[in-house]
Amino acid sequence: MESVVLSSLVAGLSTPAGAWIILSRRRVSPATLSFTLALASGVMVTVVATELVPTGLGLAGWPTFGAGAVAGALMLALLRGAVAEWQGSRAADPSRLRFVGWFIAIAIALHDIPEGMAIGAGDAVGRSLGLVIALAIALHNIPEGMSIAAPLAMAGERRRRILGATVVIGLVTPLGTLLSLAMGQLGPEWSAIVLALASGAMVYVVAQDTLPESLAAGRATAVAGMAAGVALMLGLAAVHGF
Repeated sequence: MESVVLSSLVAGLSTPAGAWIILSRRRVSPATLSFTLALASGVMVTVVATELVPTGLGLAGWPTFGAGAVAGALMLALLRGAVAEWQGSRAADPSRLRFVGWFIAIAIALHDIPEGMAIGAGDAVGRSLGLVIALAIALHNIPEGMSIAAPLAMAGERRRRILGATVVIGLVTPLGTLLSLAMGQLGPEWSAIVLALASGAMVYVVAQDTLPESLAAGRATAVAGMAAGVALMLGLAAVHGF
């Protein structure tokens, strides 16, 4: 139990590690913002397409999974509206970037729960499988941390606050693992709903925020970042799909 929780903790703390890559730079350029947001977009879309959707459909089928995915997207849409209203006008560019950064952070925190549960489930099958899943999650958490930090840093948010937020987000992953261990094996429909909620939330964030912002900051770097994110996750899938 201790080893799987530790590996999950390391995977989760890759999120602040990614944020630190951005925060260690004196200035975040539009090209860096574009690439990191697109990289996270590619990672999230590929995770949904290759991991969450096939697993969820295998557990419960389209009606249950589809309803969960729609609910996840609607939940993020309502949350987005609430955050926008709380923040006020988003016409000014720094305000817009701050909104995007915090919204990405919330979405990533939400989908870190089923990721942590996946580590626990993999470890139950075999310790090596749990470790490989943890490694895959750790590697894709790095660009996600970067995608949170880049817009917030450009908006003038304090670095200590950004780093602290990504540490808290990183702790959600081992929380998901602990939930998985405490509950034993969830029923297939409940597991599918959790995966579906995460899928809907991730797709919504990509379509509404990360990809449009990336393209606005630079089309060429956005395409390169998206391709890199997809290639990264397909490579990881090939490695742990044994």
